[in-house]
Amino acid sequence: MNILANIKQKMKNNKREYCVGIKIINCFYVDAESREEAEQIVREYDPYKTLDDCDFNIEYCDPTNGEIAWKIKADEVNWSDLHNKHDNWLDKRIDDLYGNDPTIDLK
Repeated sequence: MNILANIKQKMKNNKREYCVGIKIINCFYVDAESREEAEQIVREYDPYKTLDDCDFNIEYCDPTNGEIAWKIKADEVNWSDLHNKHDNWLDKRIDDLYGNDPTIDLK
């Protein structure tokens, strides 16, 4: 069934398709010899353990109108707004994830 037919069928049923975005936050305390080992231990947790006692929030709920709602086009983002020169939390987070890599320049 093509997208237009799918939309028409849903409109007939008085139902709409929504894109619901969620954020799941959890924290684990693990004993490990290194950061990499700690990450690996948590990666190997089963889904139930990963979600146990997590903070679950619905971030948005938008009608899709037959479109893929989560895709952000590069020309729709103001990249300069993503970096506040007075607050370097983004740099610190990138360093936490990737190390201090001089080939990555988000400024």
